[in-house]
Amino acid sequence: MVQQNILHHVPVDELKSHPENARKGDLEKIMASMRANGFFGALVVQSSTNYILVGNHRWQAAKRMGMETVPVLFIDCDAKQARKIMLADNRSSDLATYDFDELGDLLKKVMTESDLGGTGFDAIDLQKLIGEVIDEPNEKRKRNLEPFHNSYWLVKAPITLQGVVTEKLNTALAQVDGVEIASATH
Repeated sequence: MVQQNILHHVPVDELKSHPENARKGDLEKIMASMRANGFFGALVVQSSTNYILVGNHRWQAAKRMGMETVPVLFIDCDAKQARKIMLADNRSSDLATYDFDELGDLLKKVMTESDLGGTGFDAIDLQKLIGEVIDEPNEKRKRNLEPFHNSYWLVKAPITLQGVVTEKLNTALAQVDGVEIASATH
C-alpha cells in the first residue's frame, strides 16, 4: 500500500494519463514554464491505477522533456471519485478570472525584473489583455490613462537582440488599431 500525504518521486513511465481526461493543454507553454521555473506542484495520482487525476499536462511535458521522475501525491479513491476529482480540478481553472488591475501590475513587475518567458503570457496575450482593459476601463484605469494622449516608448536592448526585440514589438503593435509604428533608426 502506498503511503498517502507523503510526497513521492515516481518514474514518469509508471504513471498513466486518465483515459477519460477531456482536458487539452498547450504543452509548449507548459514546457517553457518548466524550463524557466522548474517543475512545481505535485501530481495527484489514483493509487490503485496510477492514473493521473491532477497535473496530466505537466506529466506529459515532463516526459517530453526527458525528466525521469516527478513529484506525486497518491490518493485512494474509487473510479467515481477519481472522475469527480479530475473534473473538479479542470473546472476550477475554467471558473477562475483575473483582476485586470492586479494582473497588469504583476505583469509590469515581471517585465521590469526580467521577461515573460515561462509565464505562459506572450506579446499577443498581453495585447488581448490590454484591449480588454481599454474596452472596459474602471475608475482607476481612467485616472491612469487620462494624461496620456500619445505615448512613446524607448526600448533598451543589447545590440545582439535589437533586431529580435524590434520584430516582436512591431508584430504585437501592428495588430492594435490606432497604433502607428515609427522607426528612429535609419
